[in-house]
Amino acid sequence: MKKLSRDPLLSAGKVMSLLLMGITGLVAVLLVLLVPFLIYNQADFAKAVVEAGGVFLPAFVTSLVLIATAAVIVAMAFHFFQLLGRIIDTVGDGDPFTAENAQRLTRMGWIALIFQLASFPIAAMAVYLMKYFPEENLTVDIEFSLTGVLLAILLFILARVFRHGAAMRADLEGTV
Repeated sequence: MKKLSRDPLLSAGKVMSLLLMGITGLVAVLLVLLVPFLIYNQADFAKAVVEAGGVFLPAFVTSLVLIATAAVIVAMAFHFFQLLGRIIDTVGDGDPFTAENAQRLTRMGWIALIFQLASFPIAAMAVYLMKYFPEENLTVDIEFSLTGVLLAILLFILARVFRHGAAMRADLEGTV
């Protein structure tokens, strides 16, 4: 951890990963708290849905599923930044090429890919719910990003590089 405190880039990365973990953790907690709030206020929700010409139960269930999905995605984002912070720690310790970091990068790649794939059902649920609240002028701004797919591919490739580096180091240590 000595190198981490001397390297401004590693320090900035660690601070950012901790800050983003805090933000995503807070958002996850708020989303979880939204479920009992929605259940407690379901009469008001039902009234708004019926006034908009909809059926309460499908809208209510869709809302709960949307909140739960968003909470899972935000929890995954928390884990992504947690993994990043752990990789930064190993770089600061001077020992980044480990099998564990390769696994971390692979998990980060899957999380990045899931983010992209999850945007479709999340957008569909949000659009479905928007028709019940026309006076709110809600918009859905979720889109599939090739940059996100590229990030996932890059993370998978880096995982292979780290796996190969860890294997080379193990071979080197075995010959000494």
